[in-house]
Amino acid sequence: CSEMLKALCVEFYAGFYFTRFCEQSGNQRWINAIYFWTDLQHFHQLFYQEGLDPFTVQREAQLLNFTYIFSLARRSLGVDEEIRREVHHRLRPAFEELFDRVEEHVLNILQEAWTQLLRRDEESFQQVSEVVRCINSEEYQELQSLNKETKRCKNEVCHVGATFYKFSNDSNPSQALGLWACVPPSYRGYRLSFLMDERQELIHFMSFLRDHEASVHLMCWLDVEQFQTSPQKEAILRQERWQRLASKYFNEEYFFGAGSPATGEQQQQIVCLAGGPERLQSQCLPNAAVQEIQDIVRNHIEETWLPSFLATPEFTKRQKDKVKVHLLEMYYELWVGLLVWSPSQMSASTEIRQVLLHPSSCQQFLSFVSLKGDFLENDVRFWLEVQRYKDLCHSHSDEATIQQKISIIISCFINSSMPPALQIDIPPDQAQRILEERHQLGPYIFREAQMSVFNELMTVWSEFQDFRSSVGEEQLLSVLEQKRAEPELKHWQSCDLYHLC
Repeated sequence: CSEMLKALCVEFYAGFYFTRFCEQSGNQRWINAIYFWTDLQHFHQLFYQEGLDPFTVQREAQLLNFTYIFSLARRSLGVDEEIRREVHHRLRPAFEELFDRVEEHVLNILQEAWTQLLRRDEESFQQVSEVVRCINSEEYQELQSLNKETKRCKNEVCHVGATFYKFSNDSNPSQALGLWACVPPSYRGYRLSFLMDERQELIHFMSFLRDHEASVHLMCWLDVEQFQTSPQKEAILRQERWQRLASKYFNEEYFFGAGSPATGEQQQQIVCLAGGPERLQSQCLPNAAVQEIQDIVRNHIEETWLPSFLATPEFTKRQKDKVKVHLLEMYYELWVGLLVWSPSQMSASTEIRQVLLHPSSCQQFLSFVSLKGDFLENDVRFWLEVQRYKDLCHSHSDEATIQQKISIIISCFINSSMPPALQIDIPPDQAQRILEERHQLGPYIFREAQMSVFNELMTVWSEFQDFRSSVGEEQLLSVLEQKRAEPELKHWQSCDLYHLC
């Protein structure tokens, strides 16, 4: 059912709750099935990541076959001999739909486990007694009044601060921002804590500071941060670390020198907190003084050096590349995780493939999309031709026959002699890559293009399902033919009316 498929697709975020249930049940069929489904998602992911590696795909396909499907497999799923032979026949080269029939078999097994899990959870829920408690003591009421007063004071402070900020920035916003005016607005909220969370960016920032002979600031802040983590009970260890810090940074070459991050007043304040210059070098400072030093160095970094680093083109490029990776992960989630709204016992992508590969249902879908215009009808025909190309690869035909098939597909859909040259819904750069790299892409030459047209077909799939369920299988084609004939009838009627006039 669809609920089980949705649960499977968020299994990682649920702490593998369903997987744990199957393991604890002791039912080996359930355990093998859930393990196979998880491994199958990793196999599917190989087809949706940028830069497909045929060797990795082939290795993973063989591993799945010998682990779960082979007659003497260690985690046998008990599939029929016909399915085993089909998988073995289509194993080289391995395409995404290689294990579709096995997946259907596995989902039927997991449906049993899912039913048992729901029954167990329902019984557990019925055994839980509901207890409602209400806290309304005098202390609680006092806390509520204090909370309201705190919120009121906070709102007043925010209002005054916003008014002052507006007044001070109306004359010259760039001057108010200082060095941060050069930073793109989307990065102006970044502080040193961001770099601590993004370890790779911290390395880039250190390299940037070295190029500007300012790495001592970040090194000082990091060393003080490490000192702060020293256990309070380890007095000897803290004393040794502090003496190293003092000799390295708290001297006239850095903290008390011309290039100090602290003002003269701040330097005097630190000396007073330490109890004099001698004690500063020999004894650990109080925690408040250490924190004050760290704040001074951090403010200097964030006000002087961090804006310049965030404004570099290299930083902007890395952030854009990171967004691309995130979008790629979302794209995979869309195909593997979110296409599970189908009420059948398989994912929507698998269901559509089965509909397209069945002659009668494929003709229904083809007639339906032909009424939509654009290139949707061509998308279906292209998808079918690519499937025939895959079958040709599995039939071990000679290279000349395979190349001839590739040329026919390209000339019909990607580089047509009839305008427009591109007859299907794929990006132009994708089509150009097929034309330029057809000999380097191997059997996966149409992989990205087939995924693109499949994505377009997904946009009308739910509408087709609703239409098919409302009309019925037997009447579907006749109703579609009537809808197709209506525009032609109106056209001829308008022509007759024109001649009469």
